[in-house]
Formats: sequence, structure tokens, C-alpha cells
Amino acid sequence: MSDKQRFVEDLVSRMTLDEKVGQCLTLEFCGTMVHPHVVEYVRDFHCAGLRVTPHIYTAEPYANRLKQGGEVEQRLSPYATPAVYASLLNQVQGIALGTRLGIPLYFVGDQEGDFSQDYCRGGVNLLPSQMALAASGDPEFAYRCYYAAARQQRAVGIRWLHSPVLDININPRNPEINTRSFSDDRETATAFGLALFRGFRDAGLVATGKHFPGRGDSAVDVHFSTDINRASRQRLADLELFPYRALIAAGLPAIMTAHTIYEAYDPAMPASVSRPIVHDLLRREMGFAGVITTDAIGMRGVLEKFSCYGEACAAALAAGNDLVLAKGSPENIPEAVAWIKRYLDDGRIPLAELDDHVRRVLSLKWDYGMFASPKVDPAGAEAAIRDPETIRLSRQAAERSAIVVRDRKGFLPIRPDAKVFYTDQHNKDWQQKADDIWYRSHMGPEFLRRHFADVRSWECKLNVTEEDERQVLAGAAWADVVVVHSLYWRGNPTNSELVKKIIATGKPVILLAASPYRESVAIDEADCLIVTFGSVPRVIENAAAIIAGKGIAGGSWPLKTYRTNGN
Repeated sequence: MSDKQRFVEDLVSRMTLDEKVGQCLTLEFCGTMVHPHVVEYVRDFHCAGLRVTPHIYTAEPYANRLKQGGEVEQRLSPYATPAVYASLLNQVQGIALGTRLGIPLYFVGDQEGDFSQDYCRGGVNLLPSQMALAASGDPEFAYRCYYAAARQQRAVGIRWLHSPVLDININPRNPEINTRSFSDDRETATAFGLALFRGFRDAGLVATGKHFPGRGDSAVDVHFSTDINRASRQRLADLELFPYRALIAAGLPAIMTAHTIYEAYDPAMPASVSRPIVHDLLRREMGFAGVITTDAIGMRGVLEKFSCYGEACAAALAAGNDLVLAKGSPENIPEAVAWIKRYLDDGRIPLAELDDHVRRVLSLKWDYGMFASPKVDPAGAEAAIRDPETIRLSRQAAERSAIVVRDRKGFLPIRPDAKVFYTDQHNKDWQQKADDIWYRSHMGPEFLRRHFADVRSWECKLNVTEEDERQVLAGAAWADVVVVHSLYWRGNPTNSELVKKIIATGKPVILLAASPYRESVAIDEADCLIVTFGSVPRVIENAAAIIAGKGIAGGSWPLKTYRTNGN
């Protein structure tokens, strides 16, 4: 028996039932204040780890985080620098280390790229979307980028990320995955998924492949709707499962299950609560020995199958998941624990399986040094962000992914004395994750003014209003050239109809599209189309430079079967 096995077995032998149940739960730490319920999560519920959302003040109903078709009022947390945030995570870790067994927490987040990044404040060097890195055409370059991104996370105390997205986006109308996917091609998705995994691993972070078995063919967002995949087992094996087999063979430590129903395996239940998928397919047939976690329990796609939140959590463990991602209201957690115990009492979760869940979670904490080094030096958080190589790579990621898809009328580059009008949308729930000098909304005009003396702008609301349209058309009438940034995120409203109205005026329009799909924002009507694959600051900075003839558009088309006019 190895040292790790002896250590884990000793811990498991000394754990109470409550402590074991807790090690199967990832709860949530919102904001930059240690609220009483966070202390309760760690001290009384013995949670295995905390999903961090630094910019949101405190926990709230999960459905309030994302609301299709409109803006959501969301209280932002007090601002904390990276060093202060690292100290705060150390403080919470200290609570865990002071409990009876002193089992350390993991802090976990999303850092896929573009808007799907939780830790953004203080100048964190943000990468564009996964599809952007695939557009670089260079998995080794992607490896270096993801290694640098992971170092920033690791330095602040985040030890686990829910990435890579291994979904192969074969549905151009997919509202939830879209550019979060590397490609519609299985080999491309696999090569870049492996690069991300290696980058995270070498920087000391746990990588998580998601959303198993694959959500690239989804037509709905499971936060709000039931999603059903009707592909055959053969199609799933040939396409969706392809990257998982490769990453499992390479040592992928964790996988996240999807809230989609896969009729070929289980016509009744979403994958995250389906034993035929989690236990039979992933654990037994595919031989995955790592940690399996659910996606966030709280999405309508899974909750509507159960009487309450707690029952869904218990069903997820009974299906074979080791961890339940239980985000949202603290009021849900006692209910979740009670339901899990009910399942244990009646045998729907065998005690031996509960112990196996705990062993896998503790083993992963051992493998990634969480027992040996549970805290970080806060000074290192700032140093990782200011590292010149990390800054250089974040700039190159924007340059090596941007594509000038077409310039039918030769608008590019714009002459320096041109009058430039710029417009975009304000999606505050994502753009205000930092809200500081490094990352905030409507940065495009600032970048354009580096190249052009006369720049005016108007920031539209997420839902473009009549006043927005009036202001934008007036600005277009004044300008020599109109630059529009069309962001895209999870089916939220776009400004594409407004772009068409500007084009109809006859003014030259340069469209910066955050997605390559005409079904979202890369509309055919635009004579000049630059696909940026994202909306983070480096992306917009480089796009402004491209318009002036000074930037780099070094990307290559990352999609195999999907084409748009010009590529």
C-alpha cells in the first residue's frame, strides 16, 4: 500500500457519516467577505471544496445569475486585489484546517476563456474563448497560454478549474456552448483539450473535462430548459466520446457530467443523474478512475425531474458522481444533506460507494498537493499577474486567433484622420466581473483613440432600445466609418438587427464578431467581418489595432464543417 493509500484509508476510517457526506459536496463562496453561511459550510457541513465567484456579493438563487433575454440586478462584492483575495482564501482554508480532521478545501472556478472566467479582478490576464485558442492552429502555443492562465489561478489559491469544455460544437445554433467549444471537429477538440489539460496539470491545477458525454449538439440552454440528445450510441462513440477517451488515457483527473438527456443510454434522466451513463458508461465501460462531478445542481434541466433540490443532489450521488456542485442559496444545503442521508438509509447509495466517492476526492487532493501545501503566499498572486511572459502570451492569444474573414470593399485599414463611430452592448453580469482599470465594459473607444483622433461612441443596453437605435444611427450619420462589436454569450440578445440597420444607411461598417456563426452575430450582410472569438480586453485592443493596420489577424478557421462567407 502506498503512502497516499495509507493516508487516505486512515482518514476515511476516522470520518463520521456527516464528514463523508460533506466530502461529496462542492458548495459556493461568493464575494470577498466570509459570511456566516460560508463558515457553516466548512465547519458544520464539512464540504470538500468551494466554488468561488469573487465578484458577486453573496449567495443567491442560481437561476438569478443567468436570465435569458434580459438584465439581472446583481449586487457586486467589495473590490479586493489579488493579494487580498488570496489572503481571504487562506482565511477560509484556515477554518477547514482547524476542524477535527483538518481536511483542506479546494477552491474551484471557471476559467474557460472569454466571459466564462470567474477570477478577473486586478489585471488578471484573460484569454479569449477556447475556440480562439483553436484558431491559433497550434496546440503547443495553447499549452503555454493555459499554463500561464493556470499559474495566475494557482497563485491566488484556486486549485481546480472546471475546464476544458470537450463539447464538439456541431450545432451552430447552440446557445450555451458555441465558442466555449474548441471546434466542430473531434481531432481539433481533442488536441486542444489535451493542451489545456497539460497546461493546468503542469501548473498544479486540477482540470475537469465537461460536459460528459457531450453538449455540442444542444439546441437549448439547460439552465432554463430540458435538453434531449437523440443521437445513436454509435454517433456518440464516434464524436462526443472521442476526446474523453483520449484525455482519460492521458490521465485527466476529473470529469463533469451534463444535465442533458441522452436517449440512447437513458431516455428518462439527464446524464448527471443517470446511473447507466455515470456508473455504467463512464466508470465501467470507459474505465475512468478519477473524480466525477456534476454540473451545477440548480439548473432547470435537472431540477424539474425531482421533488426538490436536495433529492436531485442525492440522486446524483446514487448515479455514481463523486461530487455534487451545489451552488446557490445556502438554504438548499441542509435539505441536500438530509436527502443524501435518506438515500444512504434506504440503500439507494450504498455506504461502500460513499466511501469510494470520498477516497477519490481525498486522493485527488493528495495528488495535487492540497494536504502538503493548503495555503498560498498572497504576494505571489500579484507576481503571477505581472509576469511579462504571461502578459505577452495573453496578447499573442488575441493576435493569433483573430481572423479578417472578409473585407469585400477594402475598408481596411482605416485612414488615421477618419471619423470613427463605435458601438457595442453592455452585458453587465459578465463585463463587471472586474469593473476596474484593466477590464470593464465599453473599452473599444479607448483602444480606438490610440489610433484615431476623432472617435465617438454609444454603449447600448443588452436589450437594444429605441433610444439606443436613435443615438447609434445619429452617430453613424456623423462618421466616416462605423465599428460595431457584437458580443455573444449564452443566447443573450445581440445587436445584429441594429447592425443591419446601420449597413442599410450605406456607411462603411466594420463588424467585430465574438462568434463565428452567422446564426448569432457573424451576419452575412457585413462587408467587413473580423471574428475575434471573444470580448475580453486584449481581444478588443488587438481588433482596434487591426482596423488601423497595426494589429495582427493571425488566426485560421477552427471549424471543419461550418463555413461563413469569406473563409
